[in-house]
Amino acid sequence: MIVTQHCPPLVCLSGACLPFAFYIPRLLLLSSQSFPLSDIGTMGGFLDFCYRQLTYKPKPLPTAVSFVGKIALITGANSGLGLEAAHELASHGISRLILAVRDAEKGESAKTSILARSAETNVEVLDYALLNAGLKKMEYSTANTGHELNVQINHIATSAVSFAAVRALSATAGKTHVPGRLTIVSSEGHFWIPFKERHAEKILERMDDKETFGSQMQRYYTTKLLNVLWTRSLAEKIPATEIIINTVNPGFCYSGLHRHEGTGIIKIFLWMFGWTSEQGGHCLVDALTQHDNSHGKYLSDQKETDPSPFVLSDEGKADTKRIWEETTALLRKEAPGVDMSPLV
Repeated sequence: MIVTQHCPPLVCLSGACLPFAFYIPRLLLLSSQSFPLSDIGTMGGFLDFCYRQLTYKPKPLPTAVSFVGKIALITGANSGLGLEAAHELASHGISRLILAVRDAEKGESAKTSILARSAETNVEVLDYALLNAGLKKMEYSTANTGHELNVQINHIATSAVSFAAVRALSATAGKTHVPGRLTIVSSEGHFWIPFKERHAEKILERMDDKETFGSQMQRYYTTKLLNVLWTRSLAEKIPATEIIINTVNPGFCYSGLHRHEGTGIIKIFLWMFGWTSEQGGHCLVDALTQHDNSHGKYLSDQKETDPSPFVLSDEGKADTKRIWEETTALLRKEAPGVDMSPLV
């Protein structure tokens, strides 16, 4: 059962109830810290975001779709969108669902090699892999590895698990002669950040510096940009005939992902624009199982679309290569149990 919370039309502040309209300028001011208001009506702009959230409602798979005989892996499936995606796959007869869950909040088993080894050991046959595990931490903190926590969970751990998933998907595709599917969950937020860390000699090392954390949700959005860049790197190295690899924006949804946002603004945004967790799950499953020509692509609103202009720019392409090289070097050093062959 999905419980959708609604905020009342009046919001209490310092004991006084004020009309909701009072907050609209404040919402726009807050949005200007994240959304590129100079491109307000374009993809990634504030008005475009609002319009799509209000007018588009994600759809479930057609009832005739069947996953009988198929095996899927979902990370971050203990709640929210990942759990809803698992429910939808199960409702279409998936034969085996592997739910990879870890306690990102407490940093348990922080070494990325643990999850990667576990996935590789237990998953010998795999048709679908949805890498959904994520964290949106609003204040600077570090994992046991010493890396900033958003970077550790959203990028480094996801990258490590992607290698294990690729090996299993590739092996299965070799037997079935049907391409495997790998989807990495990103966000429209990758449009909205300046990515100042890219000017450093070593991007990931610079992101561990507390001074670079930024305000509001900049660090989370930056890790979502890294997810897009990582997806494109994988897709360049693996043919679509072997594995179809894409990345998806699930939309702005009610989810535990927002639990660290301490202000009431997020509740107002969710009340105005939020999709349900179930609808977000529809976006994940759609990207994972449909769109056979989406190799290396970014999907939003259940269709293929361009990622941010930066991703497509020469600078973005250069940084895609840098992130690949830095991440694989880091994994080789800190998580030697992660088998990156034959990609590295």
